[in-house]
Amino acid sequence: MKMSWYYRMLLSYTPIFFVVISVLIFSFFAVLNDSAQKQIVNTKKVIATKVLQVIDANLKTAERMVIKEIYTNAALKEYFGESGDKVLYDYFRISQKMDELSSGLPFSNSIYLYNANTSKILSRSGLSPLDEFGDRNFLLDAYTSNSNAIVWTNPRPFKEFSHESSDERVVTMVKFYPDAGKKQGAVVVNIRVQALVGFVKDLTRLDGGPISLLASNMDPFDRNSIQPSHPADKSELSSLYIKSDYTGWKYGSGGPTDKRLSLASLFNDFWMLVGISTITAGLIWFTYITHRNYKPIQAIAGRINNYTKRKSGKLVKTAVFRDELKYIEAAIDELLERASQFEQLHRDDLLIRRKQLLLDWLEGHKVMNAAQWKNEMAELQMPSDCQTLTVAVMEIDRFTHFTGIYNSRDQYLLKFVLSNVLQEMAQNDNMVVWNEWFEPQQMAVVFYLNTNPFTNQAVVTGAMKKLQDWILNNLDFTVSVGIGSEVYSPMDVAQSYSEAKEYVSYKPVFGVGSIIGSGELHSKAEGRIFPHLQLVRTIAKSFRLSDGQWQFHYTQLFQSLKKGRISQSDIGTITNYLMYHLHNQMSEMAEEVSKLWHNEYAAKFEAISNSSETLEEWRERLNALLVQLEVEIRSLRSAKNNYALIRRVKEYIEIHYTDPNLSLNQISERFEMNPRYLSKLFKEEFGEKFMEYMLKIRLEEAQRLLLTTQLPVQDIAERVGYVHVISFHRAFKNMYGIPPGDYRKRAEGS
Repeated sequence: MKMSWYYRMLLSYTPIFFVVISVLIFSFFAVLNDSAQKQIVNTKKVIATKVLQVIDANLKTAERMVIKEIYTNAALKEYFGESGDKVLYDYFRISQKMDELSSGLPFSNSIYLYNANTSKILSRSGLSPLDEFGDRNFLLDAYTSNSNAIVWTNPRPFKEFSHESSDERVVTMVKFYPDAGKKQGAVVVNIRVQALVGFVKDLTRLDGGPISLLASNMDPFDRNSIQPSHPADKSELSSLYIKSDYTGWKYGSGGPTDKRLSLASLFNDFWMLVGISTITAGLIWFTYITHRNYKPIQAIAGRINNYTKRKSGKLVKTAVFRDELKYIEAAIDELLERASQFEQLHRDDLLIRRKQLLLDWLEGHKVMNAAQWKNEMAELQMPSDCQTLTVAVMEIDRFTHFTGIYNSRDQYLLKFVLSNVLQEMAQNDNMVVWNEWFEPQQMAVVFYLNTNPFTNQAVVTGAMKKLQDWILNNLDFTVSVGIGSEVYSPMDVAQSYSEAKEYVSYKPVFGVGSIIGSGELHSKAEGRIFPHLQLVRTIAKSFRLSDGQWQFHYTQLFQSLKKGRISQSDIGTITNYLMYHLHNQMSEMAEEVSKLWHNEYAAKFEAISNSSETLEEWRERLNALLVQLEVEIRSLRSAKNNYALIRRVKEYIEIHYTDPNLSLNQISERFEMNPRYLSKLFKEEFGEKFMEYMLKIRLEEAQRLLLTTQLPVQDIAERVGYVHVISFHRAFKNMYGIPPGDYRKRAEGS
């Protein structure tokens, strides 16, 4: 699929993208440069503030220590006292005290004391008169100022003796003695400027750059630092520095404003204008390109909208779409969703149709000729070409135990796995099978065979044996299999299916996990108990229908067994066979009856099978248990409000079965019940579906009329409720295996 529109869109917007992004990148770096310069200045101010705080803290500490000494130092009190009889040792001891104070102060410093009464100066060098002291002028000016407002002076020259040729720069703190009251002298502390400058350099070495220290008049502490060249520079420099409220000194980055900062600011403003202009031009360009490229989208949205208006149904679900692309996307999603739904419905419908057709086909409800058969198989995507067909019925053994250990979801999953395993095995053996679960415990399998007719049964048996072995090795249960006879026409498959179901019902005789075919059945029929099994099934069904005939059939069974040679194991086999069919009958009844059987009576029947030593004892105990079970079932049925109603429905069918219009809907309207619910209750109570029971009543009467009268087949069909004789022929053949006319001839010939 060509993407010309995609490339057109891409190439339309790419130049805009590169131009706008390039200009914005230049503008961004210009603004970033200005921001970086400002950040550097702010960082230096932060560092200067930290240096200011540290120096102020140290100087305040020195001030507090001096004030404390003024109040507490006995040596100072002694020195400033009016007594003039001090000897040289006394001055030496006072000087030592001052040295101790000096060593405790921060920075490199010197201290001297001035006694106004004696006009003497005491320093580390000794005692000297005021007139010979080198710092005389500063001392007198500070002493006569009568103010302690300025704690520390700006940097000044200091020399201790007037005859010294050089001086050093210091900052000075002068404290009068005493601190309050009449002045008697002063304590002067000088801190070397070089020590302060060195401390600042050491402190800022790890903090990102040098910090300049200036006096209040903007003169640098360090004589080697840059000095402002003219007053304008001092004003500009002052704005870059911060001032200490304690000393009046100023701290900062140490240099005048770089001319490049002004240029960068001008450059930044220029690129800001360029960036704004570029964005404006880009928006105009984008608008034009978008308008030009929007036309195909507008055309598609318009076509979808027109289509929606023309149709009665809406293509797009009810919603407000202000975005055409979302509108188009919603329409496409809706189309895809509908297509997916239709496809899924088709698949689901195909599976349901396959299952329903297979059920109707196997049970003989749908009769088709060869052409119809091929058409149906083609529509359902199933094969139709084969030489012979064989039906097998697989049944899960001990189904009560199976449902007890697996929940409904696991049961469905296991059945699904069995179906897939069978299909995979058949595919590996180049066979075609069609299998469905029609009963909870039974799966029907149709084999399409094109091999040698003499080996077909062996092939089917081998395939089902392979499946049995796989189940035995991988799962926790077993299955039994009944295999019907081989047929050559699709119309005869119902016969093979009926045989397979009958064969698998002999599982209690052959044992669980068995494969039962016609050959196994004929060999078993020669035994002592096999002829009685049909009567056992009749007893179970009669007991389920509550027709009052089960005891008669039970007596017949006992009389037949009494005439033969029956062993203890034979009694157990017959009992198990009866239990098996009773279990099937009870499972289809109401839930209360099914629970009664499973919870109370199944174990009791098994106990009779294991403990009865004589046939008479077995008959009495089993008869008593069946009577007791019948009473309890009748009691449960009577407790239900629907039991009497369903009995009336059954009686109505038995009276009006000759009515051609008799149907489930007609009866449900008469008895004011839902058809599906009525059918469910009927199946629970009598073990047969409504249609099956009505068909049985009609065909049993037709059978009687064929044997006892000479009425034509068409008249008999009308008497039992069939309007079309063809439908009667089909139904009669499905039940009895031969058409009604042949049935009468066979009966007359015998």
